[in-house]
Amino acid sequence: MTAPAATAALARDRAGTDPPVEHADGADPTPENVGRRFFTWRTGASFLFGVAILAWVVRSSALDPADVIEKLRAIDLRWYALAVGSYLTTFPFRGLRWQRLLAHNGTRLPVRPLTEVIFLSWFVNSVMPGKVGDVYRAYLLKREFGLSISRTVGTVLAERVADIVMLVSVLGISGAIVLGDHVDPRITRILEFGWAGVVLMLGGLWVMHRYGSVIVRVLPARIQETYHRFAGGTFASFRNPHVLALLTALAWASEAGRLYCVVRSLGVAITPVESLFTVAAISLALIIPTPGGLGGVEAAFIGVMPLFGVPPSVAIVVAFLDRLISYYGIIATGLPAFVLSRRGR
Repeated sequence: MTAPAATAALARDRAGTDPPVEHADGADPTPENVGRRFFTWRTGASFLFGVAILAWVVRSSALDPADVIEKLRAIDLRWYALAVGSYLTTFPFRGLRWQRLLAHNGTRLPVRPLTEVIFLSWFVNSVMPGKVGDVYRAYLLKREFGLSISRTVGTVLAERVADIVMLVSVLGISGAIVLGDHVDPRITRILEFGWAGVVLMLGGLWVMHRYGSVIVRVLPARIQETYHRFAGGTFASFRNPHVLALLTALAWASEAGRLYCVVRSLGVAITPVESLFTVAAISLALIIPTPGGLGGVEAAFIGVMPLFGVPPSVAIVVAFLDRLISYYGIIATGLPAFVLSRRGR
């Protein structure tokens, strides 16, 4: 990077801004644009794909409507309320984690607005494919606090790396505990896929750390500036890996607690470790290109829970009750927040 370009990058970094970047599609990527992008053929196609998978899951589980109604009537609402409460705790844990990552990048913000931004981003991810909500978080922080978009996206990438490493590790450890020598080929494939993803991610980070500056030298100065902020935000986030790992573990423990309480509300016997294993397995299904993993997560339920003696007809009811909290509940509460709140507008 030339001296004038480096000086300009430093000035912009201190101001928390990014250089203007032209986009291939010519669209202005403002927060308001997210609402317009919801009404596109890509979003509609991804929803239809998810609904098709969901319809296949329901048909393959041989549901008896009368049996489903009987199970729903017998729900222990106390356990289900605990499931909702457990799930809600994942947001402050994630807000606190993001606060620490931003602090490593020289920005100190309260946990509450960060938690609200994460919640709004989860709503966006629930109604749009491609994890648009992750980038939307960066735009909200730029609009409200003037932070660098590229540096903030780097902290989000660090979160995603921590989440995937945690999920694959938990899946392997808990699987060894609950399955022992009875390893299911499906779980083996999931683990192989997961570890391959971890290796690719860590390898990509190593290349970015070691050779990133060299690779981007051939690109325009403004792109180099954006890259250096992005890389700086990513690697600065890993300064205290033990704290990052602890907060990531607490966030996923909240989600495992949600599933455990949902299953207990139906009177199904399942251990906390089995719940942790199931949450790790179904969360990896979120990579499917549908909004919020629609269809893919439900399919994962009927693929994993029978390993613990839960029939597919019961597993699909568990999936519905669990997703009523973690997916449909996010949409139901996130929509008014997105439309009416100052941050959503």
